[in-house]
Amino acid sequence: MRFSVNIPNFGDFADPRNVATAAAAAEQAGWDGLFVWDHVLHRQHQGRPFGDPWMLLTAAALATSRIRLGTLLTPVPRYRPQQLARQVA
Repeated sequence: MRFSVNIPNFGDFADPRNVATAAAAAEQAGWDGLFVWDHVLHRQHQGRPFGDPWMLLTAAALATSRIRLGTLLTPVPRYRPQQLARQVA
């Protein structure tokens, strides 16, 4: 069985440095993955900063070497196809 840490992309986790720190800690603690939410709006957290999930995952990738990284769900129709392809690559 594999286990992962799931974090939001708003509030304190809108900052890539915090996501990188959390990813490194998750890897060191033995977790198998770290996944980021891909929301642009959450009713209970309006007015709080939101981070781009792909930039947050990039920061996590730079801080780790073993764990799997990804989004929990990516709403593809919200993105321009060429933009999403470039970000994911």
